Amino acid sequence: MTFDTLGTIGSYGLPGAAPVSIGPLGAPEWGSLLRAAVDQRAVPLVAHAAAGGCLETSSAQWDELTSMNEQSMHACVRLERAALEVVWVLRGAGIPHRLLKGAAVAHLDYPDASWRAFGDVDVLVRADRYDDAIHVLERLGGRRRYSEVRPGFDSRWGKGACVVLDRGVQVDVHRSFVAGPFGLTIDLNDLFAVSEAVLLGGVEVDVLSREHRLLHACYHALLGDAPARLVPLRDVAQMALSGTRDWEELWGCASRWHSRAVVARAMHASATAMNVILPEPARSWTVDYVADRFEARSLDAYLGPGRSYARQMAAGVHAVRGLGAKLAYVRSMLAVDADYARRHDGGYRRRVQRAWRAQRSAGAAR
Repeated sequence: MTFDTLGTIGSYGLPGAAPVSIGPLGAPEWGSLLRAAVDQRAVPLVAHAAAGGCLETSSAQWDELTSMNEQSMHACVRLERAALEVVWVLRGAGIPHRLLKGAAVAHLDYPDASWRAFGDVDVLVRADRYDDAIHVLERLGGRRRYSEVRPGFDSRWGKGACVVLDRGVQVDVHRSFVAGPFGLTIDLNDLFAVSEAVLLGGVEVDVLSREHRLLHACYHALLGDAPARLVPLRDVAQMALSGTRDWEELWGCASRWHSRAVVARAMHASATAMNVILPEPARSWTVDYVADRFEARSLDAYLGPGRSYARQMAAGVHAVRGLGAKLAYVRSMLAVDADYARRHDGGYRRRVQRAWRAQRSAGAAR
């Protein structure tokens, strides 16, 4: 079952999406579809498509799909409980935060939360309280999945860290949306200046504003996994086509964050994958916007053939303002913690140095 076919099923229920009819599927094709759906965390979308008549199933296939979807939803409920636990400890410590992706998007941006599955808890915290947030979760029994390059690096320059709680629940603690240049140009104060709330278990939880949720979805869809995953692409289309958005504010924010190319390309990728027409002015952005020099060079670090975390961090120097800050950034990347370097056998420095040379070559080519 190809990604295109799963994408066709995944577009079911979007406003303006073309009606489709798929099936019946033989055992090999059905098995391939289910494996792809599990891999893409798209089982709920497939289940809704089958329930709505878009995907024809036999009785046995329907029973299997229903069982898988119930398991997916039970896992999401457990993650919502974990999210509430995280929210309570952050509140208790007085740490400003915003619940990201997952439950926030499922409850606020989809017809019903049962349409959107997720596999972890994502929370954004203020950069000046980032280290406090990590320590609070460690006192809760959590442990960092990966150590920090050097103390203080993440809170000033990084995207964040994954903290694993008891029962294997992963909490991604974000300082920013992404690592590298596009994470460093975000005005993080914008994200805490406005908010909405989602109701989880009778508790109001702070989340990003509607416009910021769509911006985050664009970052996640375009700059995350390669190739782009189905659910992040669906998120972009779902938000762009549903409800109301202050498009002027969204585009203005993308301009301040030097990320209009990210938004335009993510929306184009989403509209193509979902086979939908976006509303204006979003549709025009996908056609007319041309990346500036900073955006083009930065995009290459995320999407080019040599994409890597080290390459993204090397490219981040172009997003840091001021000579002193640039020097501090480079020192932070190269002067790694001795314990970190020992456990990585010097490989980190070599990767960063190679990434630095690759980034300089890419810049010279332009």
